[in-house]
Amino acid sequence: MPLAADAAPLDQIVELAHKIIDECPSCAGTASEIAMWASEIRERRPGREELAALVDATCPGLPADQRTQLIDSLRAFVRFAES
Repeated sequence: MPLAADAAPLDQIVELAHKIIDECPSCAGTASEIAMWASEIRERRPGREELAALVDATCPGLPADQRTQLIDSLRAFVRFAES
């Protein structure tokens, strides 16, 4: 199942999920959930404030420079997933 090399990562996930739905009826339910999850990620696009709250909730007491790096890295990941 070759995927388009120039497609965005989320597009590749959705494309693969649809191929699984078409080719494997017993996997269709799980593949549909994957496609729905990928679509929700594309639509949500969490902002800096939401990512900062996530970092603060999951990594309390993180030094300020590491906190900033982690938030910036998560923002880059979100942008990468969109492209």
